[in-house]
Amino acid sequence: MKKEKGSAHKKLSANEINRFIYCPYQWYYGRYYGQTALREQYKALGSKQSKTEAHFTKGIKFHKAYYRSYRIKRLLMILGLILVIAILVGSFMRWSK
Repeated sequence: MKKEKGSAHKKLSANEINRFIYCPYQWYYGRYYGQTALREQYKALGSKQSKTEAHFTKGIKFHKAYYRSYRIKRLLMILGLILVIAILVGSFMRWSK
């Protein structure tokens, strides 16, 4: 089904509602012109990427760094727990002798 300029869709997706809440103008232009036409306009302006794409790239970098630090923290917690258990077992074995 080919979209025509200005054609109204009957249903809204959750993604569209999210876009509307984030920026009503972005939602309107995306719905009116379509995402492909908007990307072509960004390219015509000579912009390498839109602000949205730049924010998306920034977000990906942030989440990768956050996940990496989360994994390190989790590993340190597990190692700390193993160390505490080893100390308790060692002291119990010493105490029971």
